Amino acid sequence: MAGVTRMETQRGRQVGRQLKETNAFSGKSLLLGVFSSLVCSAIIPALGAGRGATLAGAALSPVLVAVITTQGAGLIRGAGVAVLSAVALIVSVGGFTLPEAIAGHGSLTADGPGTFVNTRRGPSPTPATPQPTKSATKSATVRPTPKVTTRPTPSPTTSKSSTSRPGPRLKLEASRRCPEATLGQTVTCHQIGLTNAGTTTIRVTTSDLAGDQAGDFVLTKQCNGTLAPDRSCSVRLKFRPTTVGVRQASFVVKVYPGGIVHDVTLTGTAVDNSEKPSEELTPTPSFEPPLPTATPGEANE
Repeated sequence: MAGVTRMETQRGRQVGRQLKETNAFSGKSLLLGVFSSLVCSAIIPALGAGRGATLAGAALSPVLVAVITTQGAGLIRGAGVAVLSAVALIVSVGGFTLPEAIAGHGSLTADGPGTFVNTRRGPSPTPATPQPTKSATKSATVRPTPKVTTRPTPSPTTSKSSTSRPGPRLKLEASRRCPEATLGQTVTCHQIGLTNAGTTTIRVTTSDLAGDQAGDFVLTKQCNGTLAPDRSCSVRLKFRPTTVGVRQASFVVKVYPGGIVHDVTLTGTAVDNSEKPSEELTPTPSFEPPLPTATPGEANE
């Protein structure tokens, strides 16, 4: 038994040495065989050939390369060529199929479902919509939707008794400046006009002056009573300052109905125009020549 085992071991070593001598497993032969298989796997589908032609090209091209790059004769060289071709084919099939399966878009080099196997993933199938049966169609009678006619809404007619009128509107100035006056002097300010700018009759009161300096202004003509629409009245006042400087007060106007209050700002300036006592002027003596005295003879004549 030991002798038989020794002989088999020697024979295996001899076969391995012979395979190595064929150069079938050298790096150069493997590289050229794999490269040729990959090139055929990429070019043949791009030319429009099918998967069978692609597989045949990927398998036969490394055989041709192995025949050229190996040496020796007999079964040992044939085994080396077969092993080299198988390795190259496995690398080519795996090198194309794995990326195509990951991407899911089919062949990498052609418009097809895959180089060696179908790797294109299509859209998920849409569930079929069940078709209604004839009995269900008859029972589900579609009734026409009734037309809804919309009539234009008539505009409301307004009568004199139900007319909503706007509130009172009074037109007047916001401020009035009186002429400059000296202490103790009374000057007349320009009149203030009040106009009913609304559409209803209003009642006006103009009897109030407000402010700490209201005593420097005097109302000489008021406008108290009713004002019809577009009617006007005027208020007159005077400025009588008691202190030098700018004097200010408010003229208050109240409008009814509603009790609406309007303030008109009144301003005036008081100056001290007192003169200094005049100096007594010494009269300049005038020289007049003495009149000639008449002589007794001339006076008689």
